[in-house]
Amino acid sequence: MPGENLIPGFYGKIPAAGDFVGRSLPSAYVRFWDRWIARNLAPRLAAGPWEERPALRFMLGLDMHGPMTGVVMASTDKAGRSFPLTLAAAPPSAAAEIAVLAASWFVDIEEVGEQARYGEFDADALRDRLAMLPFPAVDGGGEPVRGMVFWIDPFELYDVDPEEPGETLRYLLAGPREVA
Repeated sequence: MPGENLIPGFYGKIPAAGDFVGRSLPSAYVRFWDRWIARNLAPRLAAGPWEERPALRFMLGLDMHGPMTGVVMASTDKAGRSFPLTLAAAPPSAAAEIAVLAASWFVDIEEVGEQARYGEFDADALRDRLAMLPFPAVDGGGEPVRGMVFWIDPFELYDVDPEEPGETLRYLLAGPREVA
């Protein structure tokens, strides 16, 4: 199932760059995601020490510029300005069981994101590292996610109202949780 869309891309801020960086994500998705993140997630991730904020896994369905799935985490640029870093890929479908079936992929890209947000990669090195982690061939043929889903534990997915995500995001960002 090789394909260009299965290679993760990224968008956001990393300490190795002076402003926003991004590679290998569709521009329509980036425009939508940038606005949504700036309005709903960035302020919550910026409250308090960003290093203590958990990474969130997400899936966007067709109604939300998907299918798209990945990890979003607090980060900063070289000047210390905060904005989340998103690492994502476009799977063939956005089915909820992908959270469990591809759980190790989410762990792997989160680890790469952690390295980037601590300054271990510049944008090109991050792109090259993500190219080694294509979205896995999983049979996500169940009921498709239409909207927006976030999780930390792949067995506890939360539907997020994209217009009013506050309560769900507060809960997910409230404190440490074990990841299965």
